Amino acid sequence: MKNNLSQAIEAYKKQADMTNTLECRWISMFLQLVDFKNINGHADVPARYPLNKSLGYWIRRQRLVYTQGTMDLKREELLRIVGFNFRLLDVLDWDNMYSKLLNFKEQHGHAHITETNCDTQLYNWLKYQRVLYWQGKLDYSKIEKLKNTGVDMRHQTLNHWENMYERLVQFKEKHGHLNVTPFFGAEKELINFVKVIRRTQETKSQNRKEKLNTLGFVWSPQNTVVTEINKFKGNEQWLKRYQELKRYKEQYGTCYICTTSKTHKSLSGWISVQRNKVSKLSKFRISLLREIEFFKDNKVKEYDK
Repeated sequence: MKNNLSQAIEAYKKQADMTNTLECRWISMFLQLVDFKNINGHADVPARYPLNKSLGYWIRRQRLVYTQGTMDLKREELLRIVGFNFRLLDVLDWDNMYSKLLNFKEQHGHAHITETNCDTQLYNWLKYQRVLYWQGKLDYSKIEKLKNTGVDMRHQTLNHWENMYERLVQFKEKHGHLNVTPFFGAEKELINFVKVIRRTQETKSQNRKEKLNTLGFVWSPQNTVVTEINKFKGNEQWLKRYQELKRYKEQYGTCYICTTSKTHKSLSGWISVQRNKVSKLSKFRISLLREIEFFKDNKVKEYDK
């Protein structure tokens, strides 16, 4: 192959206009691809190759030009000689790669493919499937196929989604809603998890969407308490008092404070105001007070809006 490649490169240089900067650039990048193959034994350069970002970008460009049908035939011939994959291992290649996996299992009796196996392409494909699975982007039917074949889908972070989902369930059990914000004591990791879910909802598997829908997940939080919190950012005094009352409840186990209290006189006065104008409180404030059992502790009839 080495002789054929050398001859093909020389033939290309003779026919191409090597005084052209773009032509020189192309052959230079191609030679870097050849070096990559000599070192790694294959031409599957990652699209985001950290050791050579320029090569990774060039690889993406070649695939795009090929897909658009505008690649020069002489360039295509050189790329084919080094075994370049013109298509990414996406859904179009899935069935072909899965067939290779089945063949591997039939030959070896297992589907535990490691980096030391001779088929680097199959190893990288499986690695990518695990990433998609962890991100919730792998179709449920494909997950079942891989698991039934004996592929170990576990990873040190592979169960991250399921773990975070359980934390989301616990949050709802505690607060009675899924308004995951710092205001309700949500940790940053859970807040980011919810943001990612909303941002990537179009790519979520049907199985995960159903789990979230069953839980009552709000995909568009425009009309939830989240928006209400933002609305009340200009009214921080009420929220500050509420937080003070919440801490009092945690310490003493009640939201009731005697009006003659000297140690909590200011907070006691605020509580009296809330009791007296309960019918005028917004739905948002009522929901917050209900969460800490304010009405129960003060023996005030709840006002449903």
